[in-house]
Amino acid sequence: MKKILVAVFALASAAAFAGANDLLIMFSTPGVDKYADGTTVLDGESYALVWTPTEGAQETVLSVPLAKDGKCPPVLFVVDENDAPKYKDGTWGVFLLDSRDFAKDATGKTLAALDEKGQPKVVNVKASVADGLAKTSGFESAVAGKGVSAGEYDLEGANIPKPVVSGIKVVGANVIVTVKNTVPFVGYTLQAGSDVSNFAVPEGASSAAGNASDEINLVAPKKDGAQFFKVSTIK
Repeated sequence: MKKILVAVFALASAAAFAGANDLLIMFSTPGVDKYADGTTVLDGESYALVWTPTEGAQETVLSVPLAKDGKCPPVLFVVDENDAPKYKDGTWGVFLLDSRDFAKDATGKTLAALDEKGQPKVVNVKASVADGLAKTSGFESAVAGKGVSAGEYDLEGANIPKPVVSGIKVVGANVIVTVKNTVPFVGYTLQAGSDVSNFAVPEGASSAAGNASDEINLVAPKKDGAQFFKVSTIK
């Protein structure tokens, strides 16, 4: 039985040798692709072909560590016709993974090692780049029309904790809000409003990556009159 394949180069040749009922999914991103903390994805970051069944958990079927210069070059995911019957009653999607290993490198500049299947041993969170692909055979294009932004990661699905305000003080012309319960691979900022129903990130507000072991401080300009603040993740 042929195995599931990933073709990176010579895409036309790869397609020519595909089985009649193989599923071929072409994918790329124009960049710039970002992590949830707003930084550009590292060279060698992984993009994954994921199966989402109608019922049950998602399965990462393939992943390729091909990020270069903030984007994914053209990739042809090929799901062999003999493997395709395993995947029914669901849809395919392509995701950008955040596989930075903060336990090994707190600066976030080191990617996790790959396992025997070529998949990252650490995945902090992932962002859907293309989803809802229902084909079971033939050719499907999942070429992205724009880069992945920080706000496209599924933080709730990854059970990322909600940030908690632990302190607030006024220092000169600024309001400093201290925040706990954050994670290093997500960026946080302040939203402000004159009431509790209308919030927006004010001009001059700072943002910062989280810190799982310590609090972080976020700063926004102080304005006259009443001001309400809340912590949000960056978009």
